[in-house]
Amino acid sequence: MRSAQESVHLIAATVGFISFFLLWLAVLSGLVLRNGWALTRIRHSTTHATHSTIALLGLCLGLVHGFAQLASPGGPVRLVDQFVPFLNPTDPIGIGVGTVALELMVATTLSVLIQRRLGYARWRALHALTYVAFMLLVAHVLISGSDVGPPVVWGSVLVAWLSTVAVWITTTPWISDLRRDLGDRFASRRRGQEIAVNVDANRCARFGFCEHEAPDVFTLRGDGRLAYKAMVPADQTNAVLRAVEVCPARAITLNRVPTTVLTPLPVERDSDADADTGTDRSTRPGRRPRPRPGPRSVSSASGTGVHRRDGAS
Repeated sequence: MRSAQESVHLIAATVGFISFFLLWLAVLSGLVLRNGWALTRIRHSTTHATHSTIALLGLCLGLVHGFAQLASPGGPVRLVDQFVPFLNPTDPIGIGVGTVALELMVATTLSVLIQRRLGYARWRALHALTYVAFMLLVAHVLISGSDVGPPVVWGSVLVAWLSTVAVWITTTPWISDLRRDLGDRFASRRRGQEIAVNVDANRCARFGFCEHEAPDVFTLRGDGRLAYKAMVPADQTNAVLRAVEVCPARAITLNRVPTTVLTPLPVERDSDADADTGTDRSTRPGRRPRPRPGPRSVSSASGTGVHRRDGAS
């Protein structure tokens, strides 16, 4: 039979690994929300609810993992190590980075409650600490985990870490701008005129996806209002079109400024106007022209003064 210490360690390790992979899924779903992926197939509210549920479940299991270490008789983790990092005499680095990671995740989770008071820009900057917390969590598993010896275990942890880093780096603003510049440079069609941008304030939900796609055009202010340029030059057209595609509320509309105007057909005038202007009604648009009488034949006997070839009249 297992001893009490081994049983507690087995439970804590199992809960810890489940918490790690749930938090990994929460980070990936957060990247999906940030980049506006799959919005044409899945509702934004569904993705947001899934992200929040997975994050809360993973965080709760992480707290259970941390405090379960205290139940182990003669274990290396003390109560002070749950709150103050880098004080454990046995494993100060591994347990310390795990404590910092857990505290950062708790702070970012509680920041949702004061999201509007902080402002969207400051809240998003604070929420970005989740990526730092996940990196510290990976270091905690690899350093302090006593069950990561098998290649399947530590390999899965590394795969989760590398996939997160790859997705995060490829979706950073400077990489996205570089990719867009290359795409615009080799685009076959160039839009050579400005477009007018309009945002329906009643439909706009202030998610900030338009700012992520076109930061030079859309700006989400700290008070929750959206500021945007009414006229956009041709070199920013592709970014605005992407912002229209990822907008979950479909609140952005685009219009082109007309360069050529065609007037409608003229209205038919009455007979008095025709008489004043000397216009023949048969030549007006929409009417068939009347046949004109041909030239009449002239008889030689008529007194018209027609001369013969011999000069006699």
